[in-house]
Amino acid sequence: MSPDPSPTSATTLAPPASSGADPDLELPSVRTPLPGPRSQAWFDRADPHLTGAMADHTLVPFVEAAKRGYLIEDVDGNTFADHMSAWGSSPFGATPADVREAMNTAWDRHGMQISGWVQNIPALELAERLAAIAPGRLSRVEYSVTGTLAVEGAVKFMREASGRPLVITFGGQYHGESTYLTAGVSSDLSNVTSMRAQYVAGVLTIPYPNRFRSPFQPGPGPFDDTAVLDYLENYVLVQQIHPEQIAGLLIEPVLGEGGVHLPSQAFWDRLGALARRWGWLICLDEVQTCMGRCGEMFAMQRWTGIDPDLILLGKAFSAGGQPIAALLGTDEVMGDSELHLGSTYGFTPAACAAALAGIDRIEAGGVLDNARALEQIFLTELAPSLAEFEQVGDVRAAGALAAIEFVRDRDTIRPAPRFQVAVHQAALRRGVLGITQRGKWHYRLQPALTMPPEVFRDTCDRLRDAIAEVAANPPTERGSVLESVAEEAR
Repeated sequence: MSPDPSPTSATTLAPPASSGADPDLELPSVRTPLPGPRSQAWFDRADPHLTGAMADHTLVPFVEAAKRGYLIEDVDGNTFADHMSAWGSSPFGATPADVREAMNTAWDRHGMQISGWVQNIPALELAERLAAIAPGRLSRVEYSVTGTLAVEGAVKFMREASGRPLVITFGGQYHGESTYLTAGVSSDLSNVTSMRAQYVAGVLTIPYPNRFRSPFQPGPGPFDDTAVLDYLENYVLVQQIHPEQIAGLLIEPVLGEGGVHLPSQAFWDRLGALARRWGWLICLDEVQTCMGRCGEMFAMQRWTGIDPDLILLGKAFSAGGQPIAALLGTDEVMGDSELHLGSTYGFTPAACAAALAGIDRIEAGGVLDNARALEQIFLTELAPSLAEFEQVGDVRAAGALAAIEFVRDRDTIRPAPRFQVAVHQAALRRGVLGITQRGKWHYRLQPALTMPPEVFRDTCDRLRDAIAEVAANPPTERGSVLESVAEEAR
């Protein structure tokens, strides 16, 4: 029996900003303190059975009762504009009817099947479709079920194809929760992997290209993001490892967890030249950026001349259906491979049918255009309105993936992680659920690719009001980023 304490009176804690949105669109409304009484009753009931991390409800202080379109409703009747999208795996909001119908039809026809052993029509149709839409030389498909497993498989493919042991990754990327890739820098914060990272051989990390914040000099940019390749060429490859030991590069075309950074065309040109010179394979981790998230089917298509040997798919690839992931590769990498990655649930028929429906939906038109429209609203309407706040250091977006980086001041651009969390809490009180984490100083939005621009514009207005509220009485920051991270690890 569900807990059902008496709800509080339906009073709005923070009235929504006036955005001129279509009155027929449903906008978020928060009527109770957070957590509301019914959410708190659920927490009290379930927390004794959860891990310590799962029982911490500070950052998401409500229990979801239902999800519809671009809104989440909690058990207290509060509604929130959903800018998490199940961390990107629900790209069209609550599962649309066409995806659900395709998934259910395949389930009724096939049930559960291990597609890597017993081939079936939905799995083969999806493999064929992926080969047709894949960019560049990619023509082969390996089945998987999660982004984490896809990354692990990619490391195996690169080592097998090259006969070399080492893989270069870039700081701030996220490659899943496996023991091995946690060592490959699975987040931009050390507290995420504290006491758990296995410092195994074979993974080398260099800084991700960043035009706002340089790892080599203090203060504000803009910086030349190819400087990280100077570091690689002039120091790492001279003093640490020989380039012919490197199997390949594992890189996110748009940095996700690390704050939505987009490398320059010059960076990609030079990275490609290095890879060709030394025989390195290029693996693009597009688990978070594929299938329209960054305004293109694949985020790499925002630039020219990138020629990957592998691309990894996940999250939005599921179209909000069942878990699924994939590795796309070239004939040279995958054609003669004897690797068996052993994914029991990879490419189950129902998951394949849902993924196909998602690709159909994107190719029918409108989805990518809408994602690009959300990017423009964020950059051309919200960003200029934030210029008055000293704590807003930078504003970045790639399609329906956006970030605001908060600083203590613009002269030093020292990070302001407590300010960021306070903005998240203020935004929640206004009905906006974004992506946050303690210790981070950037706040992210990841709306449904189909979120109406009017709703996104309303979110931006509410977010600006939240920033103004916190800026009027900013929290005291710790002495350094390291102290902030260490504090959150305790």
